[in-house]
Amino acid sequence: MPLRDTLLNLAITCVLVLIVVLVAILLKESRPAPVAAVPVGVAQVPPGQNADAGRAPLPEFKVFPKAKFIESRTNEADTLRFKVSDTEDEHVFVLYFVDALDASSTHPQRVQEQARYFGVSSQRVIEEGQRAAAYVTKLLKEHPCSVMTRWEEVPGLSRYYALVLVEISTGKWVYLADLLVQQGFARVAGVTTNLPSDARSMNDYALELQALRRRAEQQKAGIWAASKL
Repeated sequence: MPLRDTLLNLAITCVLVLIVVLVAILLKESRPAPVAAVPVGVAQVPPGQNADAGRAPLPEFKVFPKAKFIESRTNEADTLRFKVSDTEDEHVFVLYFVDALDASSTHPQRVQEQARYFGVSSQRVIEEGQRAAAYVTKLLKEHPCSVMTRWEEVPGLSRYYALVLVEISTGKWVYLADLLVQQGFARVAGVTTNLPSDARSMNDYALELQALRRRAEQQKAGIWAASKL
């Protein structure tokens, strides 16, 4: 092949390689930046389990029939400390189904919401909340109780949702949520759950609580006595 043709072919090859490189650079620059990963919440883990295992709350309730109520200045009517067994540390549990009256102004927005709901002043909410907390303390000190939990964690807090049963008379066990609504110390609100070993559905139980709330309002029980609604 003549030298001229050889040089021409070499020049064409170089140009083609240059074009391929430029196209590759342009494609790379025009490619959209990768989307930032969306953070995934860590699964809530029952006490004593390794968080690295990523286990969710228990599928079924664990029942602690000899739970011991622990008096604490941080207790409120629906937020209570228990030692559920000899092998467990003390834990704070929040009741399913109800929002009891706050006993302090620690959460002013919630106190205001409760005041609007019951048609009373914020100060009256706190006063009745303190009465509610005293009622629950006396009740749980004098009567056996059972704590049922799936170790479902309250978001952002080292607390767990639970159902608490109280033996108000021999062989008669009642949910603490029922008693709080009956006494006019709580509204029906918050996180719900299926009831363990109970023929009632979650919705049926919620409707029963609403019926107890209406009765408490009619009878002017607890905070309903001061209600302007």
